[in-house]
Amino acid sequence: MGIILDLLNFAAYIPFLRVDEQEIGRNIQQLKRHQWFQDFLNDEQYRKLIIHNKDVRQTIGKFKTSKLSKDAYNSKCQKKLSKVLLKVA
Repeated sequence: MGIILDLLNFAAYIPFLRVDEQEIGRNIQQLKRHQWFQDFLNDEQYRKLIIHNKDVRQTIGKFKTSKLSKDAYNSKCQKKLSKVLLKVA
């Protein structure tokens, strides 16, 4: 019985683990201000993944928009995005 309640509680939080297109778009607008992201967009293969790949877009959406202007956080995001791009490419 306890396991069923745990699963129901977990299921209630699943929608919050996903990000929506609005968050993704907002983060992409912030990231476009950085040269490293422009370099990814200039690479045709990476550009297609950024536009169409669900995993890449979810990764971008999970970035904290308010922290994207900070160099240390930006560097962390660059590494994370690079890793997921290489994984799905």
